[in-house]
Amino acid sequence: MSVKIRLKRVGKKHYPLYHIVVSDSRSPRNGRFIEKIGSYNPHTNPPSTVLNIQHALSWLMKGAKPTNTVKSIFSKNGVLLKKHLLEGVRKGAFTHEESQKKFDIWYKKHRL
Repeated sequence: MSVKIRLKRVGKKHYPLYHIVVSDSRSPRNGRFIEKIGSYNPHTNPPSTVLNIQHALSWLMKGAKPTNTVKSIFSKNGVLLKKHLLEGVRKGAFTHEESQKKFDIWYKKHRL
């Protein structure tokens, strides 16, 4: 079973809102999903995102593949950086404290 992290469209006609969900790749866009890990509203300026970073990291580390749009959202929220740092910890490149320090520096710089 291939697992994807993708957007599920909800909301009114001509005013879409999206839920970020983990689902089987064979299920339809608005069909069954395994877990809801966040939401995305493209109508605010800048677009607002509510995301459970720990659940997103958990699914990425298990091998779930994000779609291009979700990958962009994760990149802007630091999820992909955190995954990269955790893989470095797992391989022994640096310690967990060093990775957390690097992430905190990035977070303060980009998420004011």
